[in-house]
Amino acid sequence: MKYRFVVLGWLFPLLLGAESLADYYFERELYFEAVTEYKRQLFCRLGDPDEWLYKMALAYYRADQKGMAEEPLLVIITGDHHSSFERESLKLLARIHWDHYHYEAMLGALNLLYQMGDSLQQDYIRYISAWTQIYQAQWETAVALLAEVRFCDTQPLCAQIRNVSSVPRKSRRVAQYLSYIIPGSGQLYAADYRNAAFSFLLVGSITGSIIWNVIESAYFIAATKYLFLYSRYAYGGQRNLARKIDRDNIDRIGFYLKEVAAQHPRPLELLEKL
Repeated sequence: MKYRFVVLGWLFPLLLGAESLADYYFERELYFEAVTEYKRQLFCRLGDPDEWLYKMALAYYRADQKGMAEEPLLVIITGDHHSSFERESLKLLARIHWDHYHYEAMLGALNLLYQMGDSLQQDYIRYISAWTQIYQAQWETAVALLAEVRFCDTQPLCAQIRNVSSVPRKSRRVAQYLSYIIPGSGQLYAADYRNAAFSFLLVGSITGSIIWNVIESAYFIAATKYLFLYSRYAYGGQRNLARKIDRDNIDRIGFYLKEVAAQHPRPLELLEKL
């Protein structure tokens, strides 16, 4: 224990300027150096520990180490005493969850912010929460939340969300049926031209050779080709085709929602106003 006091006594002149040094590093985007100084403040128990924890989390966030930013924020939020940095910590934590697409976790942070806010801030939170539901494809829940928002007219947004089902999409079933009939046609339908050519040439040639073997009564060879060649390439192509259709459909909905979002208040901008 005595050695600790010796070390602290030796470092004490330096620690007097540690706060300004940490902020100096932070302002110059030397975030990991800033984190080191904030940790030193915590170790020496100088000032408000929640302030250092919050600044440490913010430095991690700015350094794109968002996972590491969560731990100090949770320490502030779950502490036994009320902290003046709790609101800002919840906002930053909600932003981290948004960036990671962890919308359920973000809703937990928003619910805590809701309890701290005034009527306007609670209105903002309802709007932000509606967008977390939109990005989870919970359309009806989102519309129900938007119906309670008062700071802006949300009727056009509700109409656009209800219109998501009309966004043009491709059908997995149609693509697979086409591929069964003519190898490669399903990929053409999905605008996957490279795999369409591959499937037409490879699967088509295997299918043609199997048909020829059946005509020639070479049933064993035909069965062998079916089991070891056709089933591998044809069914593998079907699985890849289904994934391609699903990804493209998700992208189409995402593009539609991006256009919709550009026409209305931005959730993250409102989060900063809380």
